[in-house]
Amino acid sequence: MFGSKTGGLARRKSIAPIVLAALLLAIVVLTGCSQAIKVADVATDDSVPNTVNETVAPVLLDENAVVALYEKAIQAIVKIQTLSEHDGLPDPFGFGTPPLRGQGSGFIIDGEGYILTNNHVVDGVSDIQVTLHNGRTIDAKVIGTAPENDIALLKVNKDELRGITPLLLGNSDDVKPGQMAIALGSPFGLDGSITVGVVSGLGRSIPSTTQRLITDVIQTDAAINPGNSGGPLLNSKGEVIGINTAIEPSSSGIGFAVPINTAKSLLPALIKGGEVRSPWLGIRGLAIDEELASRLDLSADSGVYVVSVVPSSPAEEAGLQGSGVDEQGQPTFGGDVITAVDGWEVTQVEDMIVYFNGKKAGDRISLSVRRGDQALTIEVVLGEWLEQIP
Repeated sequence: MFGSKTGGLARRKSIAPIVLAALLLAIVVLTGCSQAIKVADVATDDSVPNTVNETVAPVLLDENAVVALYEKAIQAIVKIQTLSEHDGLPDPFGFGTPPLRGQGSGFIIDGEGYILTNNHVVDGVSDIQVTLHNGRTIDAKVIGTAPENDIALLKVNKDELRGITPLLLGNSDDVKPGQMAIALGSPFGLDGSITVGVVSGLGRSIPSTTQRLITDVIQTDAAINPGNSGGPLLNSKGEVIGINTAIEPSSSGIGFAVPINTAKSLLPALIKGGEVRSPWLGIRGLAIDEELASRLDLSADSGVYVVSVVPSSPAEEAGLQGSGVDEQGQPTFGGDVITAVDGWEVTQVEDMIVYFNGKKAGDRISLSVRRGDQALTIEVVLGEWLEQIP
């Protein structure tokens, strides 16, 4: 399954020899409180009516609460430093090229030494070290990765974490726009940084490095900088609601975090070790809207229009048909319309991905398909997402 969005999202994994790097969502918060402050009088002449001192303004930030949350949570935040070999880079002088250095953030989730971060922070690296908030640096290893969701699980010696309280993992399904959001990490290597803000949107989708869409992503008004990928996004209780991962590069203040419920659902498989691959159908498609339905004279006014089918994919083996595109890259006639999966209605590619997230390779699904005026039921056995998509 492919997404129909390409976006312009930048995943900041900087690996310059000198400049410290990684990705963090910084977030800005406005939280209304019941407390109020009184504006000082500005009129001194009793003959002049003074209404200013009757005006009150809400306290925008409970500083004591934020400070207390920071002091409790920051001990569980780590700076991740990596080394990786150059891959095919030229060496005109013949002396050998130095390893590339990368940097990111992560957070401790239990007393066994497990640390969550982004997959793109540790992908392809040869050496990983984490620096605790107390300044101590220890070795870490990758236990499991989920590239399609940009999540990685690291492990360190649990004895090194004595006295550190892990972060609690919250419920990202309960998050609402306007709620307080707090990001912790190491932007530009600046350990122990905190930014506060709001959740500015929900249900976003961003492409992973493997081309699969990450769904249910949390949007924030964060200023994201290199050095914070993999850091936690917290709610006002100090619970993790997301893993900071990407920004919209053409904007100012639009950042994204992978929902923590995605990580929680993958944790059992990540702890077992290895790479956790998502299930795969093997189509490129887009949501049907009124314009597309009218232009192509479709018999369905909603669903996912199949534009192309990947060769040797489960979709091809099941006989799904794609439309192809014209010279302008627009879909043409003849594509199947997927209207439901196992009876579950779908109106966009993201709906199918969300459903497939509860499946695994080898599972059999039933697609409700409109092909011209025909209503078909097509059985498909899902495959495993490929590292390299044709």
